[in-house]
Amino acid sequence: MTKKKTQVLRLKITLEHIDPAPWREIEIRSDKFLPHLHDAIQAAFLWYDMHLWDFQISDRKYQMKSEDFWIEPMFGPPVMEVTTKKLDFFQSAKVPPVSYVYDFGDYWQHRVDLVSTREVVPNEPLPRFVGGQWATPPEDIGGPPMYEAFKEARKDVNHLEHEWAKEAGYVDWAHDEIHADVVSEQFATLQRQKTRRTSRWVMEG
Repeated sequence: MTKKKTQVLRLKITLEHIDPAPWREIEIRSDKFLPHLHDAIQAAFLWYDMHLWDFQISDRKYQMKSEDFWIEPMFGPPVMEVTTKKLDFFQSAKVPPVSYVYDFGDYWQHRVDLVSTREVVPNEPLPRFVGGQWATPPEDIGGPPMYEAFKEARKDVNHLEHEWAKEAGYVDWAHDEIHADVVSEQFATLQRQKTRRTSRWVMEG
């Protein structure tokens, strides 16, 4: 089989089940692996990387299989080791559906779509944040239904839950603010990393 030439993938990640749906575009090399894409999505949405996560590609799930906490599921699609899946599958003639779930409690489901591919420029810093729209929900807010309640209470000073919403969200949260400068700083950190760091929930577990 002919080896695929490494390219730069431009991906659009959309947080589903929210209206309007927050989205981010990033660029990442096709010779990276799913955990690197996880890191880039975390940086793009300013998630805290505090919870379990997985990818589903077509009918297969990819998760971190650790002897410390891994239990093979009895039902559902086959589960594969996430660290072995390279991103070059995005270079296929027909790209399969890709879903990324962060926090199995709140269940933030992201759709990952290929926007375009291009040649790699020597020494260019990657992954790279391209842009996006609409704020990320606060961590541990309770999933899409509670996020809608949070937004409603946050904007209405007379709402019975307004004080809760002020405390639940970070201080400078605004529905139309993605904090692009902070996101870019997060990506600069990823660009400088020689080896991938361990997820915070693993380190604190």
